[in-house]
Amino acid sequence: MEIPILVFTLVVGIFTGVILQRGRVCTNSAFRNLLFARNTELMMIVVLTVTVELIGYQILEIFSLPGFTFESNPIPLSIILLPIGGFLFGLGTVFAGGCAGGICYRIGEGSFKALLAFLGFATGIGILSIGPLSEITINFRASTSWLIDGRVPSLEMIFPRWIWTIVALVLALSGIMYYYKKETKQLTHLLPHWTPLVSGILLGFLGVASRYLSTLSGRAFGFSTTDGIGEIFQVIASFLGFFSPIQIGWAGLFILGLIFGAAVSSIQIHEFKLKFPNQLDIIQFFGGGLLMGFGAMLALGCNFGHVFGGIPELGLSSFLALIFMITGNWVGSYIYYSVMAKELPESTPINLSVE
Repeated sequence: MEIPILVFTLVVGIFTGVILQRGRVCTNSAFRNLLFARNTELMMIVVLTVTVELIGYQILEIFSLPGFTFESNPIPLSIILLPIGGFLFGLGTVFAGGCAGGICYRIGEGSFKALLAFLGFATGIGILSIGPLSEITINFRASTSWLIDGRVPSLEMIFPRWIWTIVALVLALSGIMYYYKKETKQLTHLLPHWTPLVSGILLGFLGVASRYLSTLSGRAFGFSTTDGIGEIFQVIASFLGFFSPIQIGWAGLFILGLIFGAAVSSIQIHEFKLKFPNQLDIIQFFGGGLLMGFGAMLALGCNFGHVFGGIPELGLSSFLALIFMITGNWVGSYIYYSVMAKELPESTPINLSVE
């Protein structure tokens, strides 16, 4: 990888970590808030991020840049593995205490619970990417992949990209007006000036930059955490003899930058605090991360990869993955917070809506 791309990749990762940490961007919290509080503030970040990315991808497609050609690259769709993987991933986020991006920025805040989830995530990726299980998964995915005229199903098969970009923009503007009309108070655990609007727009710009830089590095895709965590796992595993020695790539550098950015941000605003798990936490958080790793490998992507990376590619697989991830998250949330009667965290604003 060329030095300028390497430097800019780290910069994008660092700023992504800052935004995730200060905006408390986590789809686990966003899905849970919809279920328990009918609160849309964190989901607004998701909508705005994807909308800005769609606009940016449209610009990248229209205007030619040196050494860069934009072509949509949707994630493949296995009609069997994707639903299972999406559901397992959503379920795992509940017990891991965060989504893929969420556990990364919480590591930067000093959470050893998040580190356990990260290690479980990496282990799940490793189990399904090494040896016979890898071959079984790959072969089964190939035999159950859904193609249309030899192509991965995409919304671009129905209408061109610019139409979907306009649709997303209209929906986002409608959502913003509804959001402010309802006078929903800001989440109590956010900084006063760090609104979902700020987080969504800034994260969207970084998503476009990620797509551009990663394509220049030979990886024609944008935001993702699964392949980055997988790269870090492979580098570590190569020292243990499980893999041939490899160099860390764009995705791995992005993850390292993200964690570092979150650490710098949390220290700056005095939110860095070492948090150690107890024995039960070790089982819960590592196990939740393990489910996430299995799910991400089966679905060929995590929440970050499918929602912030795959949906802007207009792949049908990512829209379906989102549905199953939400379903898994809601089932897990019901079990964890209702059946097991665990206390809801502060990121669930039960009484923040003004009637």
